[in-house]
Amino acid sequence: MATLKEIAQKTNVSITTVSRVLNNDKSLSVSDQIRQKILDTARIMQYKTPRNRMRLKSSNELCIGIVHWYDIKQEIEDPYYLQIRTGIEKLAQQSNINTTLIYKQSNEFVFDDRFYDGLILVGKFSDDEITLFKSISSNLVFVDSSPHEHLYDSVVINFENAVTKILDLFIERGYKRIGYIGGVEKIKDNIILGERREIVFRNYLAERNILDVNLIHIGEFSSESGYILMKKALKEKPAEVYFCANDHIAMGAMRAIHEIGLSIPKDIGIFGFNDGVNSEYTYPPLSTLHVPTEFMGRQALISCVELVEGRSLNLKKVVPTNLLIRKSIK
Repeated sequence: MATLKEIAQKTNVSITTVSRVLNNDKSLSVSDQIRQKILDTARIMQYKTPRNRMRLKSSNELCIGIVHWYDIKQEIEDPYYLQIRTGIEKLAQQSNINTTLIYKQSNEFVFDDRFYDGLILVGKFSDDEITLFKSISSNLVFVDSSPHEHLYDSVVINFENAVTKILDLFIERGYKRIGYIGGVEKIKDNIILGERREIVFRNYLAERNILDVNLIHIGEFSSESGYILMKKALKEKPAEVYFCANDHIAMGAMRAIHEIGLSIPKDIGIFGFNDGVNSEYTYPPLSTLHVPTEFMGRQALISCVELVEGRSLNLKKVVPTNLLIRKSIK
């Protein structure tokens, strides 16, 4: 099996460039010709990234439950959590670990009679639900939330840092009327969470005396909602740029802007969140915040296996994010 050094010598580029291309670093500035040459050489030389070589070792065949706070339909509409689950399942398959999916059905989680060595809990959950999970397994790992940090492992991103980076970019590029299009997060129909992106957005701009609440539009985390909310905003006096709470909202908003003949980013800038699989193929390509969702899933499984094998100290893993500046903002 080839090494990075051997591929670098074969393609006449640096080891760092080879590594970044093979690990799909979208922030790397390199020509398509060189990128393809590296990928072709790696394939011919049968190179595997450390990520793909990774295996978890355990003395027992484990059964890990993946508990999803979305139902199946919601997961399809907002693939952020689907990508986290994909990261878990890929590493589990490579490591011969059995996984079972548990979706919310009629606002409840129903477990079968099998024994679960651990549970990975993807999303946000109420205290009553956490009590249920604790009765199923003592080894719990939360992804995208971090309740009771002294009791449970978690894998999260720093939402305050992420949103602040986006708003700093807007201000640096001269935007003054800054808008937000987002959704509402619910644990149950009667339990509504404060949406973290919106909270940081409001606080950050209010501290700088540039918050205009009329430029904040809240619906759902879907392209349809983004389209409807942008259509409404365009009938009023729209912002110069909109931060959208996910890429699907951003795509819907972009369609509404195109439909009335306005130009992105000349007339209105759009910025997404998550870096979904289709974000670079919009017109123009969507600027967004890259969240390493599959990596978050892998880290959650690693933590769960460590707990099963006896680690007693709880860990909170904070995963970094980075801006992907494409063509949808000036």
